[in-house]
Amino acid sequence: MMAPQFEHASCAFKSHYGLATLHVYAFGPHEEDNILCIEVPRSSGRAVNDGSTIVRVQSACYTAEIFRSTDCDCHEQLHASLEKVFRDGGLVVYMVCDGRGAGLLTKIRGLALGDRLGLDTHDAYLQLGVPVDPRDYHRVALVLKELGVQHVQLLTNNPRKVDGLAAEGLEVDRVPLEIPPTEDSRPYLHTKQQKMGHLFGFIGLSDADAAS
Repeated sequence: MMAPQFEHASCAFKSHYGLATLHVYAFGPHEEDNILCIEVPRSSGRAVNDGSTIVRVQSACYTAEIFRSTDCDCHEQLHASLEKVFRDGGLVVYMVCDGRGAGLLTKIRGLALGDRLGLDTHDAYLQLGVPVDPRDYHRVALVLKELGVQHVQLLTNNPRKVDGLAAEGLEVDRVPLEIPPTEDSRPYLHTKQQKMGHLFGFIGLSDADAAS
């Protein structure tokens, strides 16, 4: 008999956003092998009734989510996702892997390299010999399927997340999750748009605007 691919535990969860079920799926002995999942029942008033599930897949960004750095929109994306999921029902799937899956040490080294050489996060990772976005969504797909999800309304601007889940056999519709840029976050969002293919509808993320 094949051993299970993960261990699972869940509990009732009360937060500032409301009541939910909190799941943890452990794929190994290290913290980064864990996936957390907030599950909120579908709202009876939700407009879309096609059997799909609202899902946000977010990987850890401790500098923004805990210490509130201002150079990215990760905290605001998580906050907006939680508000929507607690309002309409759905899932927030949280990957415990910082630095787009490259880890905290690489992330901070990349930020330091950016400070010294004026590199953006994309080019700093390349300078370090690290893939720009090494995240893999196989485990996320296993979690979604375990929870009975097949059709995903995915809150994201990142086409790699859409493609990653679709490659695992899920039906995925993208729902934009755009946070208005600030003076501090604009260069980061510009890099995502211009070098990593993220899909933004913002006006003002041009090369000339980012250089201003």
